[in-house]
This record gives sequence, structure tokens and C-alpha cells, in this order.
Amino acid sequence: MPPRDDGDGGCLRSAAGFGKGVFACGKGLFDCAWQCVQFWTPLTVTVVLLWLIYRPDRFRPRVDSAVLAALDLDAAPATGTGQQRLLRYDLAVDMSFRNSHGRLSIRYLDVGATAFYNGTRLGPADDALPAPFRQGPKNTTVLRPAFRGAVAVDAGVAAELERERVAGTVHVRVSVALTLMYKVWLAKEIFFYKYDCWLWFPPPANRTPAVFDAGTHCWAA
Repeated sequence: MPPRDDGDGGCLRSAAGFGKGVFACGKGLFDCAWQCVQFWTPLTVTVVLLWLIYRPDRFRPRVDSAVLAALDLDAAPATGTGQQRLLRYDLAVDMSFRNSHGRLSIRYLDVGATAFYNGTRLGPADDALPAPFRQGPKNTTVLRPAFRGAVAVDAGVAAELERERVAGTVHVRVSVALTLMYKVWLAKEIFFYKYDCWLWFPPPANRTPAVFDAGTHCWAA
């Protein structure tokens, strides 16, 4: 007797095997995705809860007052244009840092301040700002960075300063960089901040310092 043609049965068995393979593959992907969900969901929830507790977006330094004793250019060169000139500056700033949390303390790991005029760096604070230090709940810490010195500036910066002096208002930016740590029980979270504080003064003249007493919040950079 000739052998029976089993072509249809073989196709069916192949299709069934392929279907099982697809199912196993899909089940494996589902298991992998479920494991990812199980791992990341608690972590995500924890991060969100910590963010809601700390609310780092609400933390902003404030400039309470500032004194600009000098922001002056040396004499213009007798000949030639486009030459650099020396800009002498003397700026003192009172900055307050407020911990508005009712129960949490903040530990300041690093504090830095730098002054700028029209993009030109006037230099970091003369004295190192105190760090690290701890700030208790509902507490305000006042720091007083001071900037004194001289820096070479190009003709564009010199022209902008002369224009602002004629207009009656000069603008200075103080950049603040902070590294803060919050601790809740055994959990520690570290945040890095950078803020820009914009100040405006009448031009100091005749050895009379210009005073900024309007007060202003600093903004995240």
C-alpha cells in the first residue's frame, strides 16, 4: 500500500507550533513589561512623594538690598578704537535664603555667588560663603557676598556701560549656585540649583554709592 500523503496534517502541526511560539514570545514580553512596571512604579511614586514633600520649585533666594560703590571705566585710550578698557567694580549684596518647610531642615553643602555686567564676569565673591551649614524649619539665613576688583572689557561692554550711565540705570546680574540636601528619616535627597538675581542702580558718581533697596526674588537659570 502506498504511503499516505500527510501534507495537510504537517501544515497544521507547523501552524500550531508557530502559534505556541508566538504565544510564548508574547507571554515573555508581557512578563518582562510587568516586571518593569513592578520595579519602576514604586520608585516613581517615591520620587513624586519626595518632590511633593520637598517642593524644590518653591525655594528661591531673595536679594534684600545691595550697594554699588563703583562701576567705573578707566580713561579711554588716546588713540585707536576697539581697545580694551579696565572696569573697576565694588558691589555688596544682602541675600536671604528662606526655608519655608514646617518640619524639614535644609543642609547647604555648597554656596557660590558670581557677579556679571553685560555678560562679563566681575568675579566670584571676595570671601568664601559659609558652607556647609544647616538651616532649621521656618528659618531665614542672610548671606552677604561682596565683589571688588577690576576686569578688562572690550569696546562693546564699555559702550553699553556708558549708554546705561547716560540713561540713568545700570544693570548687574548676580548668579547664585547652590547644592542642598534634604533628609527625611533615612532618605537623603540632593538638589543642585542655579539662580539669576537682576539688580538695577542709578550710576554711582562722585564717590557716592548707589543703593538698591527694592528687593527682588532670584529666578531659576
